[in-house]
Amino acid sequence: MIRLGALALLLLIVLVGGRRTPARFPVPAGIRLLFVTGSEFLLVGILLGPRALGILDAGVIEALRPFATVGLAFVGLHYGLQLEIPLLRTIPLFYSVAPAVQAAGGALAVGLPAWLWLRAWPADLRETLVAVLVLAAAAACSTPAPLDMLALDRKYAGSPVLRMLRHLAEMGELPALALAGLALCWRQRTPVLPGTQGLFLLQWVGLAVGIGLLFGAALTLLPRVGKVGTGRLLVGGLAATFFFGGMARYLHLSPLFVGLVAGITVANLPGPRRRVQALVHRMEGPFMMFLLLMAGAVGTLETPLGLGAAGVLAAAAVLVALRLVGKGFAGVLLARTTHALRNPPAGFGLGLVAQGGIAVAVALDYLEAGPGPFSSFVLAATMFAVLVTEMVAPWMILRVLRADPASGDGEETP
Repeated sequence: MIRLGALALLLLIVLVGGRRTPARFPVPAGIRLLFVTGSEFLLVGILLGPRALGILDAGVIEALRPFATVGLAFVGLHYGLQLEIPLLRTIPLFYSVAPAVQAAGGALAVGLPAWLWLRAWPADLRETLVAVLVLAAAAACSTPAPLDMLALDRKYAGSPVLRMLRHLAEMGELPALALAGLALCWRQRTPVLPGTQGLFLLQWVGLAVGIGLLFGAALTLLPRVGKVGTGRLLVGGLAATFFFGGMARYLHLSPLFVGLVAGITVANLPGPRRRVQALVHRMEGPFMMFLLLMAGAVGTLETPLGLGAAGVLAAAAVLVALRLVGKGFAGVLLARTTHALRNPPAGFGLGLVAQGGIAVAVALDYLEAGPGPFSSFVLAATMFAVLVTEMVAPWMILRVLRADPASGDGEETP
């Protein structure tokens, strides 16, 4: 009965949270941003988890793991649907390349130092590399939520720099999810085809992509099967997500990556994809809320590294600082090589510091694929980074916009 009550409470929180619109709450911008992105559900998950109130205890968390798999696949699907190749061919080359450059800035700034540090621990080098790649993928993520919040202000709504930052944040998450998916492919210990060792990584990548293609094809065909109403489309879509996401999890692959491939497939196949896109867009928010609650409940500062809570937070703070340097450097590089219609401020990469819930989803995906010596640290460090960067993001974005003459006189604060 207690477990049933915990599940009912969780469902209520997700349903209510998915419908709130607190973009103009009368609180400081950094705190308001936590509510806009849903990252406050990390704190709710910590509060409800086994290390606080204990409402979401180990038994409830175990029962929720299949739903986490569905949520991860659904979130990946949401981001994959943004990649419509015919539309990409119509935009300048800068807007196609720049998202990958800014994502690489954060990934390299965190990944290289993390590799030099984590390889000193007595762990398998393959597992160490996987942890580093997942950390790098989480650092590559940038959420457009704070940019969307500032776009509500008429003063900044017409800023070309703000529009460009929103594009870079939205598209920059795609290479981050791809990197995280490749990391879990590299984590495999045996080849797909028994007795073959050649092209080991390519075999697993091919299998993950194949599952994603089948998932995408199933979603594309679903609206064509008779007269499928919205309710049946939702049930069919969830069933397909559960099946193909569950297949990926059973094979210790990434449901997030499989969903990404499926979304790209749906976005680029002919057919009534708009209905699927509308459904996924409506459901992505509640699923992300659920994943943040789950991450908060399973996250812990007690890692096998033996650092202690203070050590984990200190290491996470260093990684946050390194990511800021990487994002800033990527902005300088893009500003000097841009072929956009107008040159952005040199430090505009600092407008992309907020990581958002997708970074937590990347870390949770790694943890759910199987426990490892670094998985709890990666999740804890990512959760800390998300909370910190979202608190400071509005002021950093304003600093970038105030350096742009087309963005207003800069007297207001968010």
